[in-house]
Amino acid sequence: MPHPPAPLALGGTTYSWMHQATLTEALRGLAEAGFTQVELTTAAPHLQSGAAGTLERHALVRELRALGLTPTSVNPGFLDINLLSPSNEFRALSLRAMLDELELAADLGAPYVIAMPGRRHALSPAPDEACRWWLDQALDTLVTRGEALGVALALETNPYGYLGSAAQLTEIADRVDSPWLGIAYDAANTLTVENVADGVRTAAHRLKIAHVSDTWRDRWVHTSPGRGEVDFAAYADALREVGYTGPTIYELIDMEPPGPRLARDIATFGQYGWTTEAVGDLPAAPRRRPAAQGEGS
Repeated sequence: MPHPPAPLALGGTTYSWMHQATLTEALRGLAEAGFTQVELTTAAPHLQSGAAGTLERHALVRELRALGLTPTSVNPGFLDINLLSPSNEFRALSLRAMLDELELAADLGAPYVIAMPGRRHALSPAPDEACRWWLDQALDTLVTRGEALGVALALETNPYGYLGSAAQLTEIADRVDSPWLGIAYDAANTLTVENVADGVRTAAHRLKIAHVSDTWRDRWVHTSPGRGEVDFAAYADALREVGYTGPTIYELIDMEPPGPRLARDIATFGQYGWTTEAVGDLPAAPRRRPAAQGEGS
């Protein structure tokens, strides 16, 4: 008899509860659903990396441990962050925000920070060479700091930004050629961009983390599996084919209450080999955060 497919680790995200419940309620909802790995969305009103003080971070770590949740990643959501803004001021603010994400991830013990290069104006886009230069400058700063903290940056495939396909992001990661920069592959984000299996194969040698949810070709969402057109079987098979053993985050973001659907959605993903049980690999915990210049010993 054929062996069952190797299991893939399925994690959840607090993003599912954004603007519907508190961060604590989101974490408890994830734990109650059976998740053991979690991606934290670091956006208001839940959590803002630059505003979260030491006590808030310690309390969050305690809450995660009490619920049996392991943080895989932090993700700012990218509503305002744009590392390619033609404005020097807004580019600097975006870089500061991403540095804050790295610091928070290190404090929480999350090995990854999700990142997107940014966006160009649809009517008057900045020249490609300028965007590349701004991105190179930002990545040099972020990857250097990430390495010092033991936190890797994962560039996420996306359908609306600048350089969002697996091939484009992998070219960037290959050019930087650092173990602290890789790819976050999102199947719902690439439905209209590329074949999901081909995208996974392209990004395989740089793949840090995966995202999964359903969507339609003519309407971009992150919704329950079975509603849209994502080929989950092909996605799961491709992840196993390339030897991926990290977490796949179920990124449910559609402003419908997530709690009532999670058991059914998890069961649907289970048909393709995903499980909320603790399987697969995570990198070693980040190294102790080095003191910033001027901090006391």
